[in-house]
Amino acid sequence: MRSSQAVSAILAPVFLATLVAGCGAAAAAGGGGGQQCGSGHRVEVVVELASKKVVDSCVAFTAAEIPAETAMKRSGIEFAIKHFSYGDAVCQIDREPAAYTNCFASGQPYWALFTWSGEGPWRVAQTGISDIHLRPGDALGWHFGTGSPAAPPKPPKG
Repeated sequence: MRSSQAVSAILAPVFLATLVAGCGAAAAAGGGGGQQCGSGHRVEVVVELASKKVVDSCVAFTAAEIPAETAMKRSGIEFAIKHFSYGDAVCQIDREPAAYTNCFASGQPYWALFTWSGEGPWRVAQTGISDIHLRPGDALGWHFGTGSPAAPPKPPKG
């Protein structure tokens, strides 16, 4: 397993591409956040499916922070969870996989969860979705694949 510095060095170019592609139009207009998110109390949900199609949604909220599971529900992106002792895990997003019996079957693709706090690279989540809280400008990222850790989602296509 690579050190966190090595992983960060590998993922930094991907993050920069995400930042430029996802925020470029809003930044040019004087706003922050993703192209569709603008400013204010908003978080972005970015999902890269196995087909490499990217599903992107902006979620508005009024509190100081929003639970990640609530952000997923409000995003309008279909997802299914399974309860584990460490928290809830997402087993299906946008009906992918079509069916599942185990979220983390050995050698099989799974949904890797990432967070972004407005700066630096995407970070692999160390907990289940039920323990993550997002603040304005944060992003929640998903990638369906195998490996450890899976690559972060590609940037939204505007």
